[in-house]
Amino acid sequence: MTRNSSSRITIPVQEITLEHIETKGLILDIGGGGEGLVSRIEGTRVCAVDIRMSEIREALIHGPPANWFVGDGQHLSFRDGVFDVVTLWFSLEYMSDWSIKKSVLKEAHRVLVTDGRLSILSSKIDEDCERLIFWGHFTLPDGSVSQTGYGVRGGQNQILDRVADLVRSIGFDLSSRDNGAWFEIQASKT
Repeated sequence: MTRNSSSRITIPVQEITLEHIETKGLILDIGGGGEGLVSRIEGTRVCAVDIRMSEIREALIHGPPANWFVGDGQHLSFRDGVFDVVTLWFSLEYMSDWSIKKSVLKEAHRVLVTDGRLSILSSKIDEDCERLIFWGHFTLPDGSVSQTGYGVRGGQNQILDRVADLVRSIGFDLSSRDNGAWFEIQASKT
């Protein structure tokens, strides 16, 4: 990790291996634009939502055959209990306000089937940085590689324990893993 005088933190490249998502049902990827990682792995079973059309256009460059929707994760236009899995892979950090994170996670809970699963991969964001640059080298299940950087607003105090507490408060049971500069949460709707 490097820190410059303006309180910008740059995380060195993180080696992250992504696996297939174990489900035969539908997957909702909130914040799925940009690299389109979930869509690239799971294809047409994915409904990917992003608030910015530019992020969806960027993801389409990679050619993922998902179903794409412009929308706000706080107000999803899907019925209750439709998805088997909801993913937030490196998108939670773009929601710098904790009330937005909470609204999005409540919506994820609403659209999941009973016993549906929530998958979060996210960078840690210290309270004392103004800006965080996170570099990821992602190896997909087919062996292809995607290397990208995420630049997000700092000061969020987005750490594993705080996100896990929020996820639990919404009604999920969870397991988690701390990977140093990033963390993962796997949760199920109770």
